[in-house]
Amino acid sequence: MSRGRAAVVLRRKFDSTFSWIVTLGALGTSTYVLLNPFPGNGFGHQLEFIAIMAPLTWFMWMVGAHSVVEVHDSGVLVVNWFRRYWVPWADLASVEATRELTLVTTSGERINVAVGAFSAASSLRGNQVQARLREAIEQHRPHPVPTGGGGVRKSLDLVPWHFAGVVAFLLVVAWIGLWLNGS
Repeated sequence: MSRGRAAVVLRRKFDSTFSWIVTLGALGTSTYVLLNPFPGNGFGHQLEFIAIMAPLTWFMWMVGAHSVVEVHDSGVLVVNWFRRYWVPWADLASVEATRELTLVTTSGERINVAVGAFSAASSLRGNQVQARLREAIEQHRPHPVPTGGGGVRKSLDLVPWHFAGVVAFLLVVAWIGLWLNGS
């Protein structure tokens, strides 16, 4: 079933922005280090650096910027750190907003939403983030709720092409750095 375009895309703005800044900072720092290798360092040393920085950079992006909730006409897509859930409207029993945002399915399964996870700052403000996310989901929920949703679908969501892209970028930068410095 085609989900079509999302009616609403929900992210935690501070977490997403901070994650992008940290990720781009890590890429920028890695680029600088690879373009200016220490004297005597060869391609093997550069590969060791890439082997450390590429997974760390990818993980920083996955934890903050990757998480999202998309509200579609036919259901809700929840993308957490490493998991993806598709919840058709017919299979969504309720949306709970306490200290965390949780989708409760008709089968009783509870899906925690990373975008609506607990934070001390949100808790001090009365969990407004979770309440706002719940309202946005409920506002777009069709009435009456359609029948025959087909069940909740879960999948692993590691986006390996992003990791491969980071590795490829850093390998090219390492090669350019060694070429420019005559190593």
